[in-house]
Order: sequence, then C-alpha cells, then structure tokens
Amino acid sequence: MRGRALPLLRSERRAQVTLAGALAFALLLVLASPADRDRTARTALVALTWSPPPCGDAEHVCRDVYLSDTGVNQTPRLEPDVDYRIHLPRYWPVVGGMQIRGGRNVQIRGGEIDLKTPCDDSMAACHGINVAKPTPGVVYIEGVYVRNPDPTHSLGTGDGIDVDLRPGTAANDVVLQNVRIEGIAGCDPHHPASDADVLQVYRAPDANIRIDRLTGLTDCQGMQLDPDLAWTRDGTTARTQSLRRVNIDVLVNPHLGPRNRYAFWFTHRADVDRCVAAPTTLDQVWASEPDGTLDSESVWPDTGPSRGCRSVWDARGRQSTLLGVPEVRGVIRAGRPAREFVPLGDVGLGYVPAPST
Repeated sequence: MRGRALPLLRSERRAQVTLAGALAFALLLVLASPADRDRTARTALVALTWSPPPCGDAEHVCRDVYLSDTGVNQTPRLEPDVDYRIHLPRYWPVVGGMQIRGGRNVQIRGGEIDLKTPCDDSMAACHGINVAKPTPGVVYIEGVYVRNPDPTHSLGTGDGIDVDLRPGTAANDVVLQNVRIEGIAGCDPHHPASDADVLQVYRAPDANIRIDRLTGLTDCQGMQLDPDLAWTRDGTTARTQSLRRVNIDVLVNPHLGPRNRYAFWFTHRADVDRCVAAPTTLDQVWASEPDGTLDSESVWPDTGPSRGCRSVWDARGRQSTLLGVPEVRGVIRAGRPAREFVPLGDVGLGYVPAPST
C-alpha cells in the first residue's frame, strides 16, 4: 500500500518559497542587459544596526503607497497620523525624486531615484528625497540608490537627501541605512546656488540622525551636518547624530578642478568661537579628497589658526580629528575603505532588505 505524503513542515514550505523567489530573481538577471544587471541589487547580507519603525499599531493605521515613474518630482499625500510604507518601482527608477511631507512613521526600502539635471540645491524639487515633515514620527530609508544619470557631471544636481524638520512635539528621527548616493554635481562659481550635497541636514532640532552604511560620490560637497537653521530658529541642535560605516568620495570638479571640497561639515557657520555642533559619534568614517589628504577644505571646522574650534590633520595616521568640539567624537580617515560600504549593485532595483542586529 502506497503511504500518504506527509505535509511539509513550516520550515520546508519557507525554504520552497525562498528558493522560488531566488530562482525568479536569477531569471530576471539572466534576461536583463549587462547594464541593467550592474544596477540590479543583490540580496543584502550584511546585518544593519537599526530595524525599521513599526508600521501601524493599536492607534495608527499602516498603509502601502506604490509610486510609479512620472518623470517629475512627486509628493505622495501622507496623512499625519498614519504610518506608511512607500514602495519605489522594483525594476525601473523614479526620475526626478520625491518629497516626504506628512505621515507618522514613513519607510522606504529599496528602489532607485534618478536626479534631475540641470538642477541645484535651492529647490526642494531638485533633491532625490526631500524630507520636510511637520508631523512627528520616524523617517526610515534603506537600500535606496540615488544617482545622477549624467556620467559627465556637466550640469548641476540638487542634494541626494535633504532634511528639514520641526522641533518639539513635531520632532522626527531619521534613519539612513544601506544607501548609495552617486554623482552629486555642483559648486559651479557661475551659479551660486549650486552647492549640492550628498546629505544636507539643515534643520533637525531634537532629532536623532542615525546613519549606518552610506556611500556618497560627489564633485561638490558631502555630509552637511551643521545645525545652522536649528540653532538660529529653534535654539537647539539635533539630539544625536550617529555615523557608522560611511565613506564619501570627493571627485575632481569640472568647474574648479582638482581642489578639495568639504566632505563633512559639523559646526554652526556664524558661531565659530562657540563651536556649536550636535552630539555626534563617528565610527568607521572615511573621506577621499582629490589631493589625497584632509589637510584643508575637507572637514569643517577647517585646519589652521582659529579662535575657537578646528580640525587637525594627522599626516602619519592619515586621519582628521576635531579640536574644541567635544560634541564630535571619533576620527575621519583619509582615503577609501578596502571596500565601499555600499557598492554599486548592493542597493537600488531589486533590493532585498537586510537583516537587523
């Protein structure tokens, strides 16, 4: 007598589903062109530090929003007391970027955003992701690839990610993990507004800014973490800033040539004597400049004589530390890590979320 087939164990069913998904994704890679394969992300295998915020609870609804590519910057409608998962297209980029201007907990995991060019950092619609939430919560961005589609960098872009938040009861936390921002272009002396940054946190009072695994390539500026507007308007800074496994590559600029430009900016511009900065922790943070050092115009506050704070370039140790800024702990190493923290192909189209520790 033939025995009946036993039902599959839950672990076996899960393995079958996982195998089926892997085979389907492998078929996609085989059918894709070589260029598309280079831009199609692999499953993220490196554990990240922070988990995404909860989507929905006893008092808040969770909604999924699926964006299509409209060819222009778009602002999805997000209600203030609702949690959202925003899904970028899996197989093609969103051209022109997007705005986050509402919602409570908002998360984006995977996908590609192509920057508009020519553009500049004076317009919110030029940024890859512009976060301007007047409502409290958490903004969580993981596995996203923001890029300039023009390899010549002949025209300017906006910022890769821009943050403009509100203080007090409307405070937000911002988490960026496994993010690659590539091809930021600007610093054209003929266009004063072309100060494009990989990341610009120009107003984030009371916020916790958490970054783990970010690679940025720019011919203009890198991580602008100065508390200028938060200090001027709100009398405070971000609550904390944590930068872990970050590398910024400053490229030769077509307008300025091979001169260094600021990969990191930490203090309030107009208050050098007081060295106002948010409490910041640096862990495995790197900056590669055109001249191979961080001796000048690389980290703000800059090197040289100062009545207040300054950075100190250690040529032997090939690292920069900040003096007079006790809020900033850690060093910035010159050059590139052995492997970019977020290589091309690890994020973007087809991204599979990484596990969290």
